[in-house]
Amino acid sequence: MEIRDLPHVPLFRGLAEEETALALAALNARRLPFRRGRQLLQAGQCTGRFGLVLAGRVHIEHLDVWGSKTLLGQAQEGDLFAETYACLPHEPMLVQVTAASDGEALFLDGALLLAPGSEPWRQQLTRNLLEIAARKNLELARRNLYTAPKTIRGRVTAYFSALAVKSGSLRFTLPYDRQQLADYLGVDRSALSSTLSQMQRDGLLVLGRRTVELRTPPETL
Repeated sequence: MEIRDLPHVPLFRGLAEEETALALAALNARRLPFRRGRQLLQAGQCTGRFGLVLAGRVHIEHLDVWGSKTLLGQAQEGDLFAETYACLPHEPMLVQVTAASDGEALFLDGALLLAPGSEPWRQQLTRNLLEIAARKNLELARRNLYTAPKTIRGRVTAYFSALAVKSGSLRFTLPYDRQQLADYLGVDRSALSSTLSQMQRDGLLVLGRRTVELRTPPETL
């Protein structure tokens, strides 16, 4: 994604190209290329800057003291990450941001965005940021629903049902690979694979490498 494309991403929606350029200068925007596996932000650190993915993907992860990793979400091209912490610059991060592929991010200063000012671009960006934060809160609530069932089959059913509704079809593409899906649902990878294989044998779904087709409405578990 080029800088000229920014008015089409959610954060800059409603801004003209000239206003976008003013905002980038005022927010001390910096581009950062990254390679897969690089940690862009570490748990425990404080940050006053948040990122916008220009290319590639990053994962938002929680790593406990025993090294167990939980995948909380991902940010793709046009998505933000760490915006909540940038608005609370003295709050240590509870998550880490890791590059899931090669790519590039644009970092912006949160304090400069929230500083008093009457510029039209500032008001529009603040509204856009509030809407993005609200949508992310909804996504976290959805994840709580996916991980509420006690069985792995129940979690898979809840998540796949939501993906089917979102895509408007019983056939959809998974946003995660098998290990990432296990991390996202908070289950063991081998146990997840076993459950998916059993559900396929039961005729409930057909699995591709990253695709799923639900054969019958998932049972309530």
